[in-house]
Amino acid sequence: MKKVVVCGQSVATAEIASRLIQSRLPLAVMISAAQPEALDLAALSALSAVCDNPFSKATPKQFATTDVLVLTDYAEAGDLTANLAGMRKVINEAMAAGFAGKVIVAMQASELGTYFAQRFSGLPKTAVLGLGTMALTQCFERQIASAFDVPADAVTAYAVGTQQDFALLWSRAFIGATAVMSLLQGEDGAALMTQCTEACTTFAANVDATVAGRLVERLLAALFGRALIAPVASLYDNEAKPTAYARPVQIDARGVTPAFEVKGSEAENTQLEACLTRLAAQIAAVEAGEKA
Repeated sequence: MKKVVVCGQSVATAEIASRLIQSRLPLAVMISAAQPEALDLAALSALSAVCDNPFSKATPKQFATTDVLVLTDYAEAGDLTANLAGMRKVINEAMAAGFAGKVIVAMQASELGTYFAQRFSGLPKTAVLGLGTMALTQCFERQIASAFDVPADAVTAYAVGTQQDFALLWSRAFIGATAVMSLLQGEDGAALMTQCTEACTTFAANVDATVAGRLVERLLAALFGRALIAPVASLYDNEAKPTAYARPVQIDARGVTPAFEVKGSEAENTQLEACLTRLAAQIAAVEAGEKA
């Protein structure tokens, strides 16, 4: 049975723990929170009493034998300063106890969280990953499937960048072996692209903790044996400095492996570069604040 500690102080903290308690994956689920009474641990304990997976409050010593830390938000309003402070504290406790497992960042700003979780912990870059644009990609694929009246699993498409600031790779979208762009003709095709983009934008603004729980469960399954290729947030070395953004990678027992590189059209790559420029500015602002 794998040991998973869910860390945070938000609705997502309790929601993810609840999902994992009910999971078919054999997990020992724990919560690490500054104010555990606010998360209704009694209800989670009651849930575990009727499920196969045990639940308990985490203690610092348990970090040494923990397989995966799941980092969630510490502030409901998405306060980045509070979230990073909470993350740093729990990571310091875990590393001091001898933690050497994997980290899943399930914060709202998962790309920023992934970057700083790796920096704070010093863990290998392959061991830290965030939810990235997994949910957004699934929304994109289902929009295409609905438009062409085909099963969702017949569609392969990717959203890259961040959950809040992304590029849809229409040029690399396929239904089976057929490029979606070859099926988009004239004004109808342009209207469909606009409709899908608007639906994805609305979805990205309304993703909640329930969705996060589902994604975390699937990533845990990948880390524990059911390999997956998905656009998660992971560290990426560019010529200037490391950053973290969502792009398709392989997730398995090794952690994150860049299996292949998916490049969009010139316009899509320009859009992605603009996303990454804004992300780099956010990282630089946080780092400047730390040095001040």
